[in-house]
Amino acid sequence: MEFSDLYKQSNAALVKFSPDGQFVAVAVDHRLIVRNSENPKQVHRVYSCAYTAAPHIQEVEWSADSMYILTASYATDRVDVWSVEDESWRCAITDEVARVEKATWAADGRHVLTFGELDLRLSIWPLDGGERRYIQFPKARAGVTFHPDGTYMAIAQRHDYHDFVAVYDTEDWRLVREVALDTVDVAGLSWSPDGLHIVAWDTAASYSVAVVNVAGMVKRLVEDEGLGVRACAWGPTGQLLALGGHDRRVRVVNHLTWRTMATLVHRATVTGDADVFVEAEIGQPLAHQSRAALAQQHRVHTRFDLEPTPAQIRAVVPADVHRADARMGVSLVEFNAEGSLLATVCDSMPNALWVWRTSDLQLAAVIQTIRPIRACQWSPVEPTLAFATGAATVYLWKQDHGCHLYEIPSATVGATSLRWSPNGDGLAVLSKGLLALAYITA
Repeated sequence: MEFSDLYKQSNAALVKFSPDGQFVAVAVDHRLIVRNSENPKQVHRVYSCAYTAAPHIQEVEWSADSMYILTASYATDRVDVWSVEDESWRCAITDEVARVEKATWAADGRHVLTFGELDLRLSIWPLDGGERRYIQFPKARAGVTFHPDGTYMAIAQRHDYHDFVAVYDTEDWRLVREVALDTVDVAGLSWSPDGLHIVAWDTAASYSVAVVNVAGMVKRLVEDEGLGVRACAWGPTGQLLALGGHDRRVRVVNHLTWRTMATLVHRATVTGDADVFVEAEIGQPLAHQSRAALAQQHRVHTRFDLEPTPAQIRAVVPADVHRADARMGVSLVEFNAEGSLLATVCDSMPNALWVWRTSDLQLAAVIQTIRPIRACQWSPVEPTLAFATGAATVYLWKQDHGCHLYEIPSATVGATSLRWSPNGDGLAVLSKGLLALAYITA
C-alpha cells in the first residue's frame, strides 16, 4: 500500500469521492477543493463558499452522475450547487419560509431536496429553474430512500397522530401510495436493492420493523422484546436483511417469510472454528533509527497473532442504561459487495471486529485490536475489509488471507476514518484535520 502526501481537511465526514471515482472533494474551512483521486496534487477545482458562520461547510454530496457537488451551511441557511465541468455555473438555494436543517440530492442528480426546521416541509428544487414542489410534514430524521432505478422516492411522514410511508413518483413528484404504520416514531427507512420492499424501523425504545411491499401492503412487522434497532443493512440481492439491535444481537431476516432465520450474538468467549486475530505490540525495529527518527520513536509497531479457540474478548464494556448518551448495542452492520460476508461492531466490545459468513450464518473471524475500532468499511469490489483504530496504521482483513497492517509514513497521523474509492483501488485515510490517499499496490 502506497500513501500520498498529506492534505488539509476540516471535517472527515465531508471528504467524498465522486461516484465515478475520478475526483475527491475536500472541505477546507469555507473552500471546497476537488482533487484528482489518482494524483491528489492535481487540483481540478476550488470553490469559495459565501458562508459567514462557522463551521462554514456542513454538508458535501456529489450528484449521481458526478457532474455537480452540493454544499450546505445550515448555520447560515444556505445551500449551493457547483458544476464540476463549468466553473462559472452555480446555483444558490435559500428557503424564505423555514430554515433548512438538511439537504441532499434526489436520485436523478438534477433535483435538490431540503428539509425545513420542525419537519414542516420537504422542498424539491430543480436545477433547471423549473417549478418548486413541496411535501408536507416529512420526518427529516428518517431521511429519504429511493428505488434502485430512481423512479420512486419514499419518505416517512406523520399526520393525524400516525406514522406513514409515502411513495412519490420522481418524474412529477406526485403521491403514488401512502401506507400507515403501527409505529411509535419512525427512525429510518431503506429500500431493498431489488426494489420490491421498503423497511421502516421504529424508535430505539421499541423493537419494531415494518416490511412494506411496492403494492403498499405491510407484509410483516418484525417485533421483539427490549430496545429497538440501531443499525440496518440489506444484502446486495435484497434476500437478506440484517438488523443490529441495542441488545448486542444481529437478527438476520430472509425475504421469503420475513422471519428471523438467525440471531448473531456477540459473546465474550469465542468458540467454534472462527479465526481469532489478536493485535500485539512488537519491538522497535532498527531500520527506523535513521531517517525521521524523532517522529518514528513514538510509533507503536504491532502485528496480528492467530489465537486458538476458545478465546476471550479482551475489552468488554458494560452498558450503563441510566445514561442518555450511553453507547450500547450493534453500531455497524455491513454486507460485502458479494453478500457472502457480514461485518459487525458492538459498542460493548469496542476493540473487536466481527465477520460472519452468510452461507451458514456462522462466525468466520474476530479481529481484536489494541485500540477501539473507529471505522471500518468493505471494499466495493472484493471481500476486503479496511478498518482504523486511531493509530498511524491502516488495517486490512481479506478473506482467506488474514489481517495485514500498513503504517502511515507520518507517525503523528492517527487514522480515525476511512472511505473506499468507488473503483476499489484505494481509499481515503482521514485523521483530525488531515487527509491522505492510500493506493492498493498488490
